[in-house]
Amino acid sequence: MLVTRYDVVERLEGVEADALAVLVFKGEDIKEVFGGLDAVVGNALSSLSELGSFTFDEGKVEVIYAPSAPFKRLIVVGGGEGKATTETLRVYGGAAVTKARELGVKRLAIHFRCPDSVDTPHKCLEAVAEGASLANYSWSRKSSSSDAKRVEEAFLVGSEPIEGWEDVLRVVDAVADACRLGRDLANAPASEINPATFVERVKEEFKGLPVKMEVLEEDELRKLGMNGILAVGKGSEVRPRLLIIEYKGAGDGNPWYVVVGKGVCFDAGGLDIKPASSMLEMKYDKSGAAYAVAVAYGAAKLGLKVNLAVLAPLVENLPSGKSYKPLDVIKMYNGLTVEVANTDAEGRLILADALAYAAEKYRPAAMVDLATLTGGVIVALGNHAAGLFSNDEELKEELLRLSEDTGERLWPFPLWREYYEDIKSDVADVKNIGYPRVASSIIGAAFLSKFVGDVKWAHIDIAGTAWTQQEGPKKPYYPKGATAYCVRLLLKFLAEREE
Repeated sequence: MLVTRYDVVERLEGVEADALAVLVFKGEDIKEVFGGLDAVVGNALSSLSELGSFTFDEGKVEVIYAPSAPFKRLIVVGGGEGKATTETLRVYGGAAVTKARELGVKRLAIHFRCPDSVDTPHKCLEAVAEGASLANYSWSRKSSSSDAKRVEEAFLVGSEPIEGWEDVLRVVDAVADACRLGRDLANAPASEINPATFVERVKEEFKGLPVKMEVLEEDELRKLGMNGILAVGKGSEVRPRLLIIEYKGAGDGNPWYVVVGKGVCFDAGGLDIKPASSMLEMKYDKSGAAYAVAVAYGAAKLGLKVNLAVLAPLVENLPSGKSYKPLDVIKMYNGLTVEVANTDAEGRLILADALAYAAEKYRPAAMVDLATLTGGVIVALGNHAAGLFSNDEELKEELLRLSEDTGERLWPFPLWREYYEDIKSDVADVKNIGYPRVASSIIGAAFLSKFVGDVKWAHIDIAGTAWTQQEGPKKPYYPKGATAYCVRLLLKFLAEREE
């Protein structure tokens, strides 16, 4: 647990820590807000504003050294101007911890402020602690641990008591731990995580949690007719699997919710092989499965009173003499036939079997899939939002609302009838791609919709947000690598179903 407590203090200048972080908004009277604190640092805080040497833009950071103060260093984080949101506070917590890590700070105090524009102090507390906890993550296989600096303890200090702060921090810790698992699985290279070792790692992580786990291996997949998963996984020496995790927090008689995650542990493109440069980040093609598993982990740790099933089809898409081939026709679990127009459009094939199976077995109240499905979503949205597709307006609006609340932004795309014309095949029920470079994200979602039946379903294309790429997503609580995008969003979605 990184953020351990919330303390009520009368004087900020007396806080004992290795560093103290404060949030300052543009244009506010620093002497009025931080008078005693400003004095103890020789008016250096107010000088930042008066001299115009610091912009106070959201997430910008300045360090003031204060040898005479008990905290030694003051980390000043800009809050921007205008209406502050929970994301402003999440960025504040993340920026404070990121700078503290750079400075080698072990014990960090974070001044707590709840702007009037955020409706409850609990939401403010959650956002600051969440940003701080997410920023304290790192993944490395360097031989020296000195490069992986982390803050050992953080605590919040404020002027007013907050009832129930312990419960808020407990939830934040469980959510951050779930994100840690999702990030670890996504960050690990193919030499560590393949369809077999993914399952082993998950079983180890879930020890002691109240879940039921099932792994469908090659023979069982064949008996069930999950030929999409089998076809994509044929080219690898490591055989494909379908991992199923059931968490029955609500008990019998209550509806199921389902999350399905794309688990391509490494994607070389199959026989339609990718260029070498495009393979460099393909260890992240299992991010959907990693984050879906993280949702199950978080739900179980939080003890949510919901029934949740998570399905992760796990494959490696590699070229070999055994690989599936362009223009193969595959009969899927739900009986539809698919013409393979491109072996690098593999994620939708493995998801299709898992979605159809989950829709039939669980008859869920809602089903969501997470997938690094298309480069097209990055062309459309860059790295600052994931694409959202749904067959249900109410589910879509609910996810959009939660995306703003969590800072894990989604943007809705259409699934109009016209797009389905692009996946018609002359020899099969559908083909797995449409016209090259034309509406590829929508075409991928249209294909998946053929396998969900009448279940309320949403597809989230996280190809641009699953890991930090050249253009983003750039947030101080996202260290380089996997982001665990949508884990927090889906845990909030499930928590609301509990209520």
